[in-house]
Amino acid sequence: MTLRSVDILGAQGSGKSWLARALISALQASGLQDHWVISESQEPAPHPSPETITLLMGLDLPGLGPEQDGEDKRLRQALVNTQAPFTVIYGKGLDRLSNALLALDLACQTDAAWLERESAQFNINRGRDVWQCNDCSDPACEHKLFTGLLAKRAG
Repeated sequence: MTLRSVDILGAQGSGKSWLARALISALQASGLQDHWVISESQEPAPHPSPETITLLMGLDLPGLGPEQDGEDKRLRQALVNTQAPFTVIYGKGLDRLSNALLALDLACQTDAAWLERESAQFNINRGRDVWQCNDCSDPACEHKLFTGLLAKRAG
């Protein structure tokens, strides 16, 4: 297996450190820690390698304001300038970890955990969560969202 790196970026207070620690713990629990390098950065890599996955922290945590919004915009522009692909990670607590694991394409350890993550990711189809996917652009998520909406309309 190729060594993969995860570069976690985000504005001050957006949860970079917490997510880095949580990912390391999750990788250790699944025995995958030797295949991944997790790091936090203030700036995107100028020439990211194909094995690097960049996670940008969303600004959905309480207490973030205009200062973090400006930093987030600057980081996004820098990522665009370096042409580095990235995924924005939203959610609080374990939801944020779950979304990061989905972005890394890591499977859950049990069927029950997978079903819990799957239902949490797509609760919007059942109207239980507020839609916050403005910047996600996950095609699988969008497909499931719109397929669910069409099924409701047809039913």
